[in-house]
Amino acid sequence: MMMRASSNLDLVARADLDAETKSSLFDVFKVGSKMLEHPTTRETLRLAGASVKAIAGCSVSAVYVTAEGRLIRYSGKANHRLDLLVEARAGTNGVLENGGPWRYALFFRETGKVRGAFVLQAAAEPSGDEMFLLNALAEPTGAALATAELLTRERRQARELRLLYEAQSGSNRTMAATIVRLNAHQAIRDSIVAAAGTGNGEVEIVEALSAITRRSVVLQDSFGNERAFTGVRGATSPSRMLVPDIQVSPAVLLSAEWRSTVIRSHRETLGVIGIFDPDDIRSEDDRFAVEYASAIIAVELAHHRNVAEVEIRLGRDLADDLVAGAGIVDTLARAEALHFDLSGSQRVVLISWEYPTPSGVDIGAAVRHELAAMRVPALISRRPDAMLAIVVDGHDLSDLHERLSVVMASTRGTIGVGGSATSEDLAHSFSEASRALHIRAESRRPYGMSNHDDLGLLRILDTSGDGVQLERYVSEWLGALVEYDRDHHSEMVRTLGAYLESGGNYDRTADALIIHRSTLRYRLSRIRELSGRDLTDPDSRLNLHVAIRAQAALRDNLR
Repeated sequence: MMMRASSNLDLVARADLDAETKSSLFDVFKVGSKMLEHPTTRETLRLAGASVKAIAGCSVSAVYVTAEGRLIRYSGKANHRLDLLVEARAGTNGVLENGGPWRYALFFRETGKVRGAFVLQAAAEPSGDEMFLLNALAEPTGAALATAELLTRERRQARELRLLYEAQSGSNRTMAATIVRLNAHQAIRDSIVAAAGTGNGEVEIVEALSAITRRSVVLQDSFGNERAFTGVRGATSPSRMLVPDIQVSPAVLLSAEWRSTVIRSHRETLGVIGIFDPDDIRSEDDRFAVEYASAIIAVELAHHRNVAEVEIRLGRDLADDLVAGAGIVDTLARAEALHFDLSGSQRVVLISWEYPTPSGVDIGAAVRHELAAMRVPALISRRPDAMLAIVVDGHDLSDLHERLSVVMASTRGTIGVGGSATSEDLAHSFSEASRALHIRAESRRPYGMSNHDDLGLLRILDTSGDGVQLERYVSEWLGALVEYDRDHHSEMVRTLGAYLESGGNYDRTADALIIHRSTLRYRLSRIRELSGRDLTDPDSRLNLHVAIRAQAALRDNLR
């Protein structure tokens, strides 16, 4: 059975079909073997197309392959009607339609399944021998297409398996690294928890943290006082690490060589841990250790704070009862339990400050801390408008306002100090402290400290309403003299004050002013003219004297 020669076979087809013997069935088997050497869909269909042309001189007007259980067009000009005709054949070879050119659907099968199809077209129907060879060609073509599909699927699965393996390997590496990190963190936690369980937890935690990070570590409270320090290679402890910061409450780091972690509990600053790291090269484990140590120390400091708050509450109640005039026997026993000595004299101190403060530090905590730093025993209570402190008399409080200003990052505070009193009379000292605070707050220099003992005449003068009434009083009696002194650079007010202080004695007045009697006589004459006051009248002399004293007190003490 011979193939019909074809003069227009391309060179590849001639080579594939053996140029010397193109007509035997053996040639079909050779083409099938060629298809199965390295089967791909593209190469298989190319060889099949060349073969049908060599066998029967047919052209291939459409090529179909099977995908997802149905035939889809692989190549050829789009023709929906032709697609429907091929689909209607349902995998059975045969003529597509009668009349017109001969068109034939040749299906490629493998194990009973359609793998693809050609639509063959020729001017006349091929002979029976040629049809036999075409159908013979369909079998190896179907097998090659099935094999190509299988190989493609296997390559895809192999690629997916490789990607899965690579992903799994990456996951395994990530998991292994995570396990190592978790084990390291667990070791860090165990070390810090063990340190916290000792009798000196804060110090031991700092030492453990230093051993973990191999760096110097310091712990400071919210006021900058060092609570624990462990130095490495001779390092020295840093100074105060927390400073007031209006934008960020509470802290910025003073030294670029120390990295700080603020310790907080319920938004309240309890302290700061500093780690020496000038190059900022701490490892992730180092950072974890610092954060975990901060959390544990926060618990320690909060516990100490709670214990202290119990004592503070007892002291607050006692302070309130003392200024309210509670029974002495009861207060003495309660004071003894708080290790506060009520046997001597005390003073009441009232402190009022702007709120909120720029530093974010509580005024009560600041007062308690600074009085302790000054070694002034005190009972402290919080009043609606000010902090109350009962302090043991005999201590210098002159720099209390300055110290609090540093801690609060604000000078906008007023302090009033009452007079010395026994425990039975602290209500009177409280009244005096309130008076001193009020006078200072109503003055033109409202921020600072006023001691009731130093107020002099202002203790009995009314300075309410920003001192307007008192200023009117001074202006009424001295206004003309003050104005004259300002315009003529004279000393009429000073001369009158010296004269009144000397009890009207000319000689003592002249000596005090270092002027001649005649000069004094002239000045007193001008004073009478300017003021319109009779200096021999006792009431006038008293009011002028009080006005001069009030003016001096307002200027020197408060203004």
